[in-house]
Amino acid sequence: LEEGRMDVGLGFLTRHSPNLRYERLCTDEFALIVAQNHPWVNRRVVDFSELHQQRLLQLPDTFVMRRMTDEICRKHQVRPHVIAEINAIETLLRSLGPSQAGTLMPKIALRGRENLKLRAIRLRGKNLGLDIGLLRLSDSAANTAVAAFTTLAKATVPKMIKQ
Repeated sequence: LEEGRMDVGLGFLTRHSPNLRYERLCTDEFALIVAQNHPWVNRRVVDFSELHQQRLLQLPDTFVMRRMTDEICRKHQVRPHVIAEINAIETLLRSLGPSQAGTLMPKIALRGRENLKLRAIRLRGKNLGLDIGLLRLSDSAANTAVAAFTTLAKATVPKMIKQ
């Protein structure tokens, strides 16, 4: 957006840039994603502190989602044992079973991936929620394409998160 290659974006609202305007559409929360063979697969809730030294697969820190989870870990004084960094979400999720590790991602990451038979375990801790919404340049003028995308996103994204 800030490089001028697009007019509007849909993503996590980190609110780090003063040049962007953020519009929240819905919220999600980080969860511990595990495969069916993970020792914790039947747990309903995991205290965030229990993730200390637990085996995790993570995205590289070039991903905003990774930087968000690193910040949450710092705030909870948790240092998980990151056994690998994988730079594609689909590949990372497919690697959870063979590695018997978990990962920290928003629950929306499992949307459309029911065939992977993964489970999102609720985490108990502070500031685990994240806002999802629209991002635009602060001084951007509205045009018909942006207006149409905004209308579609407002109608669709909250429904996707709730499913």
